[in-house]
Formats: sequence, structure tokens, C-alpha cells
Amino acid sequence: MLTKVVYALVSSSSDFYLEQAYVSMYSLKRYMPEAHIVLATDEDTRASFVGIREKELEYADEVLTIPLDASFTQHQRSRLIKTSIRKYVKGDYIYIDCDTIICRPFPSLDAITYDIAACLDSHCFDYYDNPYRWFGLSHGHILDWPIDEESTYFNTGVIFVKDSPVAHEFYKLWQQNLLDGFSKGVLMDQPSFAKTNYQMGHIINVLDDIWNCELKHGIRFLKDAYIVHYLTTNTSPNGGAQVFRLNEPDIFDEIKRTGVIPSEVDTIADDPFKGLSHLTHIFAGRDIYFFQTPSYKAISSSSINYKESLVSSNTDKDFIQTPLFFFFLRHYPHGIVGWISRAYNFWGSVKRFFRR
Repeated sequence: MLTKVVYALVSSSSDFYLEQAYVSMYSLKRYMPEAHIVLATDEDTRASFVGIREKELEYADEVLTIPLDASFTQHQRSRLIKTSIRKYVKGDYIYIDCDTIICRPFPSLDAITYDIAACLDSHCFDYYDNPYRWFGLSHGHILDWPIDEESTYFNTGVIFVKDSPVAHEFYKLWQQNLLDGFSKGVLMDQPSFAKTNYQMGHIINVLDDIWNCELKHGIRFLKDAYIVHYLTTNTSPNGGAQVFRLNEPDIFDEIKRTGVIPSEVDTIADDPFKGLSHLTHIFAGRDIYFFQTPSYKAISSSSINYKESLVSSNTDKDFIQTPLFFFFLRHYPHGIVGWISRAYNFWGSVKRFFRR
């Protein structure tokens, strides 16, 4: 396979980003030892590769240091590297986020003719169905483009990129839009990716969902996935069990201490279903959207012990006497949380108005 595999990394000894990249690169080489991996990073991160952190580079065939202004935050530098890669890497490549694990060997990418291709965000055919659409709309309004009219929205965790004039032009404009977003408080790279796609006439092609199986929404594609994207942001509140094993910090803490990848990673790479929590529940339809509402976030962040409330309720009558029941009775959907939700949406509208 001539197509390179590229990761973007900005990390320090106080985080797990290098360990995540280490696991992803290891799982890639496990299936495709001939793959050429480029790890793109900045000068500060490069200087931190000492001791065990240097060992964690063993699966990278090339470490590319991209010069960046030190005034940018670590988060901003990681996005700037991601949008700079096309300028520095020669040849076609597939970009992969660090919070991933490869679970099957890739078919040949060399025959792909697309200039740029990515998977649909949250596996939604229509952007209207995306449970995070409200978030994308707010960013799109800040970046001043008609995102409301878009029917597709892409996830930037996995991107196929041709070494073509069109791809180079796209990346140059993407970074310009990203910097514009930084100046307006938009720190994510997906909104600027979407705007760039709009400006260039929707040139991005759709990759099959199995190239970027996003948890929590891509369970349908888990069995056939080439890449499982477990998403660092997909964490359960209040220290609860995580949906996917690689969202648990202890596994990366062990790697950070020892420099050794535990055998559990092999088990997950062989069968990603074994990375799921032992106790899980699949949701669809309106339930998915409820979990993105301010009402749910207020409920889930409260100190009420829902498990204890439910377990101690042996009958429906008992349940009516539990703290959980009274919380729902008082706060959802027409009580305090409902008013908070409406106030939150109103405040967002006010902020968007004054940013125009």
C-alpha cells in the first residue's frame, strides 16, 4: 500500500494523547506491518519524547515536526497540525485521529480516485437527524455560512486525502477558516471543514461507515469496522462505567507507566465488541435526542444515586416514593429544567446575534 497513514499529535506528559496514538499505531501495524505511518507533531511535543515516551514512537516510521507559533494553545496547535498535513506530507494519505483502534486490515487505498473523502458524522445520512446538529448550527452561524441548508456533515476523525491540486487548495482554505473560527471562539475543526466543503462546491465524497465507526452511534458497523473511533469526548458523567474500554483512563495510565501495551488491546482489536461495557443499553429514535438536551445533562450531572433509587424500589408504589421519581416529577419536562433549557437556548441566540 503506497498510501501513507498519518496521525496528528500534540501532547505532554500530563495527558494520554501519546498513549492513544501508540495504541492506534500498534493496532495498525498488527494488521498491516508494511504500512508507512507518519506522526505529525509540534516542537514542544517532539521535545517531550524522552524515556518511555520515546519508546511509544516505535511504530511511527516518520516523525514530522511542523513549526507553529508558541502563542497557540495545545488544543489549537493540534488542529493547526491536522489542517497543515497536506502541505508537508508527500503522496496520498489517510488521516486517522489518535483516539482510535484498527480492527481489520485495510483494503488497498491506492485505487481511490477521490480528492477528499470522509464518513458522515454520527452515521447520519441526513444532517437534520444528527443529534449534535444544534451544536454544528451554532458554529456555522458564527462562521457566517448557510449551514441550515446543508444535508451532509462530515466527521474529521478519518479523512482520505489525495495528493492533488484540489486537495491542497481545500486544506489551505480549511486552515484559513479554522483560524477565523479561533478568532471567534470556535475551536473545533469540523465546522471549518464543513464550511470549506460548502465554499468549494461540496467536493468531499462519502466513505463507507466502517472506515470510521463512531461510538456511541455506530454500533451497527462495529462488526465490520476497519477503524473504531471511540472518541475521547464520549465519557460517562460522575465516574460511571464507560461505553468502551478504551475510554477508561486506567489502561492508558498503565501504558504511560510501563511503555507496554496490555494484551487486552489485542482482544479488542480482534473483536471490538469485547471492548464494550458489560452492562450496555442500545437506544434509538427520540431517546437519542433526549440525551443531548440540557434537561438530560442537568439530570445526569446531579448527585442523585439513580441506581440506588431504582434498586430499592420493589413496586411501582415504592418507586413513587424514591428521590428519582420526585426529581422527574418536579423538574422534567415542565419544571425548573425546562425553564433552564429555554433560558439556555435564548442566551445562545443573543450571543449569536451580537457576534454577527
